[in-house]
Formats: sequence, structure tokens, C-alpha cells
Amino acid sequence: MDVWFVIKERYMLLSIFLIILLVNMFLLIAIWKNRSDMPKSLTLVITIICSIIIVLSIFAFVFAVSFGYNS
Repeated sequence: MDVWFVIKERYMLLSIFLIILLVNMFLLIAIWKNRSDMPKSLTLVITIICSIIIVLSIFAFVFAVSFGYNS
């Protein structure tokens, strides 16, 4: 199947993953810029959690495009 057709067919599911991805990227950038104002442990925990969510969101996006529900 053409990738563009699959993306157009599943745009609602993929848009949820993209919104989660963008929010976490924004949070990660904001935390990274203000890391001197916060405790190191809080910065580390937030960075790890955001990184895990970003990786899982990318995997979910790829899974939805590649092996998603049958139509």
C-alpha cells in the first residue's frame, strides 16, 4: 500500500501520537533550557520520562502505519 494513503486513512490515530510527541518535545526543550533553575534529580526524572514517552510514541506511530488495523 502507498504510505500516503495509509496516513490519510488513519490520520486520527496518527494525529494523537503526533500531538503526544510534540508536547513531550516541547516539555523536554523547556526543561533543558531551565535546567539550572531546578533540582538535578527533577530534571533527570522529567528528561527520562519524556524520552521514554517520545520513543514509545514513535514506535506506536510506526506500528500504526505499518501493522495497524485492517480495513
